[in-house]
Amino acid sequence: MEGIGFAAPRAEEMTKMVTAGAGAGITGAVQGVIVKMAPQLGALEPIFTWGTLLGIPVLGAAGALFTRGMLGDLFMGAACGGLGVIGYTLPELMAPITGQKAPAGGGGGVKLLGAGAAGAPARAQARAKVSWFPEAIR
Repeated sequence: MEGIGFAAPRAEEMTKMVTAGAGAGITGAVQGVIVKMAPQLGALEPIFTWGTLLGIPVLGAAGALFTRGMLGDLFMGAACGGLGVIGYTLPELMAPITGQKAPAGGGGGVKLLGAGAAGAPARAQARAKVSWFPEAIR
């Protein structure tokens, strides 16, 4: 059985982390700009949007698998950054295909109660209506 040990990172581990982080950050920024800019390109929008969203992670993964050293780490970061951008933008991009809107923050039927002394009666009434006690105990 192998134990887990904690130690200060070595220079090569730090270099790998910084290189992969740089690859991910640069990739995320470039993909974000392209995806935001794509609607202005008219008929070329789907090509640019889906091409960058799918192409950059595939090229990053291929580069990470077939190169070594810092260049491989950079490609690994690019693949990871590209996959992060896909995860972020996919619900919005699939909305026209599926016919469903991406979920927005907050629920549709949630009523927010006012804060402060003016909202105290409404909060007390809401607390009285909904209780965690079963009906039989009350």
